[in-house]
Amino acid sequence: MIFGSILPDIAATSSQRISRDKIHNSPKELYKFITEKYPQLTDLALGVRLHSQVDGGADFYSDNMQVGYARLEGEKISSEVADLLEIPKGGDDLVLAHNFIEMAVDLHLYEDSRYIWETYLDAIEKVRADFSVIAICLGEYLELNKDLVLTELNNLILFLDPQNFTSKAIAVEKITLPLIKLRFKKDVSFQNTIEIVDKALNITESSYQNFLDDAVAKVKGNILQK
Repeated sequence: MIFGSILPDIAATSSQRISRDKIHNSPKELYKFITEKYPQLTDLALGVRLHSQVDGGADFYSDNMQVGYARLEGEKISSEVADLLEIPKGGDDLVLAHNFIEMAVDLHLYEDSRYIWETYLDAIEKVRADFSVIAICLGEYLELNKDLVLTELNNLILFLDPQNFTSKAIAVEKITLPLIKLRFKKDVSFQNTIEIVDKALNITESSYQNFLDDAVAKVKGNILQK
């Protein structure tokens, strides 16, 4: 389930070779396919449902333009992000700004709730043994070659390895800069990026836990109790 909860982000780390529409935005369709054809992976499909904004998963409470925590808090650093990328304000800067807020939350969790990080680490280490089965399943669902899917599963973990969240410097080096390079085809300043992370950490420090507590309760009600 934990790996399933990050699987939808494979659209970003694969540079859309795996479509956002087929997993991230179609959790119920994927869930139906898996429960019927690969029932041993049902927990994976449930994790995807918990992540997706569809039906009020976690991304709704993070990304929604009206109520999303990362989206709204990200507006406070959007100008700095636009300057970092050297792009006009009010577009892609808002998308990346919300990623900075989400990263700040992950970094706070590592410092304040280490057991959550340890649970994530343990789950990722265990799921690697199932990657071949997951690749076959997703290859059939996506109508893609299973070897391509396997490559992208490993690439997803390369970005979202638990070790990448153990410090802001590592997170910037291993996640932010590579994703900017992948998404925008640009190299940006490490130091300027760190400064934006620092601002995101300050913005979220006093509010992230309340956001998580509220979102978890609502996601449980939306997905698990129906």
